[in-house]
Amino acid sequence: MLYDSKLPKLFWVDAMQTAAYITARSPASGLHGKTPYEILFKRRVDPTLFCPFGCQAYALILKGKRQGKFYSKGSKAIMIGYTHGKQAYKLLDTEKQTV
Repeated sequence: MLYDSKLPKLFWVDAMQTAAYITARSPASGLHGKTPYEILFKRRVDPTLFCPFGCQAYALILKGKRQGKFYSKGSKAIMIGYTHGKQAYKLLDTEKQTV
């Protein structure tokens, strides 16, 4: 994943966490087609929410932080993982180099 995303080795922890996240939410033959997440939390996973590690994304700029009505509503970013406890993505801001 890290090699295909062309991100530096600095992000190997994020790549491993993303791999574990996806593995826990992927069907397993030993669980009769259910996911470990589904067995543990009794909730199904929506596979349409998965994004490739390192893909281009856009982070929403909140209304209070926008410069004006005709300025961009989002900034370019790279998806480097998933957040825990929320339905959100972990993004790397390409301009500021911040997560």
